Amino acid sequence: MSLGGIILDKGWFITIEGIDGCGKTTQTERLCDRLLHQGVAHIRTREPGGTPIGDAIRALLLDPASEMTPAAEVYLYAASRAEHVRTVIRPALAQGLVVVCDRYVDASVAYQGYGMAPQGMSPEFVREVNGPAIDGLLPDLTVIIDIPVALAEARLATRGGAARGDRIERRGAAFFERVRHGLQDVRAAFPRRVTSVDGVGTAEDVAERVWKAVAHLIQRAGNPPCR
Repeated sequence: MSLGGIILDKGWFITIEGIDGCGKTTQTERLCDRLLHQGVAHIRTREPGGTPIGDAIRALLLDPASEMTPAAEVYLYAASRAEHVRTVIRPALAQGLVVVCDRYVDASVAYQGYGMAPQGMSPEFVREVNGPAIDGLLPDLTVIIDIPVALAEARLATRGGAARGDRIERRGAAFFERVRHGLQDVRAAFPRRVTSVDGVGTAEDVAERVWKAVAHLIQRAGNPPCR
């Protein structure tokens, strides 16, 4: 977690979403670097994880050797999220910090609700399970980094990809097409909260696109000015 110097009057909750291989984690890092340069007090966190309990659940969920039912997967993500919201995210927001989170509930809707639809899951079921977990807390801004699945797979292949990736990365192109479609549906359903940026191009180009979306949010807070 990184901390800058300016406390806003109101905490702002920003989430970064996208399919595996979209560059989401890199862009989360770059966004936090930019916030630090702007003097914005913030924390960086991630899901699943962000707490000792969440990190233990993360290890179980991503372990290729883990075998579980689709419903168990949904509940485990929600359990990690419930702990995360109550012990990390809400306390930071109450202090006036900007919280930048690598994935949140929209990821569960897309990955488990849409991605695992052939196994009997649905977006409605995932939202119902996560209702108590998020305790009414939705992001002020969600940025989806969107890239074609073929490009994502090519990127994953350069770092081990489907052959040696984690349990989720191994699910293949058809799964990630459903996830990408799910994220697009989330954007359409919540246009005031969710925006999408083109993830194709250099990391610097994508970072500028993400910053434009975030700068508008910070400017609405009135402090500090974004350059």
